[in-house]
Amino acid sequence: MKSNQETKPREISLRKTAEERHQDILEAALIVFTRKGYNGSTTAEIARVAGVAEGTIFRHFATKKDLLVAVLKPKVLNGIIDLDKEQKEATPVEFFRFFLRNRLELINENDGFFRFMFAEAQYHSEVREALFKGILEQGIGIVKPWFDMGVARGDFKPLPFIPTMRGFMGMVMFQGMFNHVFEGLSPEETLEEAADQLLELLFHGLLAK
Repeated sequence: MKSNQETKPREISLRKTAEERHQDILEAALIVFTRKGYNGSTTAEIARVAGVAEGTIFRHFATKKDLLVAVLKPKVLNGIIDLDKEQKEATPVEFFRFFLRNRLELINENDGFFRFMFAEAQYHSEVREALFKGILEQGIGIVKPWFDMGVARGDFKPLPFIPTMRGFMGMVMFQGMFNHVFEGLSPEETLEEAADQLLELLFHGLLAK
């Protein structure tokens, strides 16, 4: 016979709505994926952490890869989607300023998550495919019109979008990771200050005019 302590998570889960169980699974998956990596994680362990039966996971997500996309997507995309809606009246330069600050805040608050995401993408084609097809393509679709508008207005040089964004996000990612690896060594006191310095470098370069 199971003890009350052993049966309690299952009893609680039965009283939850499908939406609440869905969220519990996502939160548990993030914990397990971050700790053990994609290949090292099992749906059985995710179910245990979520307090649901393993079969419940497959009623919400067809495969483990679908679950991975569902975990990653809101973290990476929600901030961009919100910015695109909120900054309709912004100039392209203003949008990229907000965008950079948003990305720095995201990395600062989710360091372990981003380490997992990029470490796993190096070794597992499933993770790379999930990242690009399920997430990055949508992000590109949101940001590129702002870049194109900047080019059309004469704010930006007509450089290729993908290489430009790769360099842009590379600076952002390294800034965020550096602050966690070498905590206390960064001279910037705030994320806003760090964002402004990166934008100055991106928009105006290193050479004195």
